[in-house]
Amino acid sequence: MSIAAMVASIKFNDRRNKRDAFSHINGVTDSKSEGIKIEPVSEETLQEIRDKLKKQRKALLKRRLIGFGVAIGLIVAVIVYSMF
Repeated sequence: MSIAAMVASIKFNDRRNKRDAFSHINGVTDSKSEGIKIEPVSEETLQEIRDKLKKQRKALLKRRLIGFGVAIGLIVAVIVYSMF
């Protein structure tokens, strides 16, 4: 690819100029792009979300430990079986 082609590619694929969703955060307002609305959330709701995520992480950890234990058990069983 030539240098001119690379420059043209960068020029026409410039994604920085196309990102309008978060422009209102920086203070730039655009009449045609309303972006993503940020609404205030209560502390109770945030705490519920945190608790739910903790619960999900605990369940995932349990599943991984069980899977790892089963895999190690199978490996040990195969090794012991192949020895005798």
